[in-house]
Amino acid sequence: MNPPTSTLDRDQWFTVLEQLADALGEGPEVKLCLIGSAACLFGGMDGRTSRDLDIWKPASDYDRRELAGAAEAAGLLFDPKYDLLPDRPYLQLIDPIPAELGTFEPVFFERIGRLRLYRPPIENLIVSKLIRCEPRDLSDIRFLISHYHPDEATIRSLIANLSPRNREQASENLIYLTVIEP
Repeated sequence: MNPPTSTLDRDQWFTVLEQLADALGEGPEVKLCLIGSAACLFGGMDGRTSRDLDIWKPASDYDRRELAGAAEAAGLLFDPKYDLLPDRPYLQLIDPIPAELGTFEPVFFERIGRLRLYRPPIENLIVSKLIRCEPRDLSDIRFLISHYHPDEATIRSLIANLSPRNREQASENLIYLTVIEP
């Protein structure tokens, strides 16, 4: 089944992930650590949608060929690298470079068949959003602060350990933590 070509909300993504889990069939656990919009999307942020789910490669465990086949069977594109405007929802593999989240232990949030879904701690997600700091990131930060009440000292500590360029960008954007009302 092909998912719709527009962005998907929480329930639509869960339906697609159920199809992905079914397509994986029997075998060992498949661990996906979702970053980006996933914490907001699956955390219940009203109106939050996404065309993609970003998979943080260093904290995930999967067989690439198997995951690609299951994604295709579920109607998803798998890790499109050259198509800037994919015509349908997709799974995107994210490497530590150029993205940066800081070190973390993944937090489990859902099991669907042999598919196990994780996310970084909320503080790490906020740090990644402070680096980019686009309007949607600010909305996500607002939701994450109000819903999870992250520790600001942890956020500052994570920022201090970023690469110089990202540290500078995130530090400049720390002001948003004081002006954003949960």
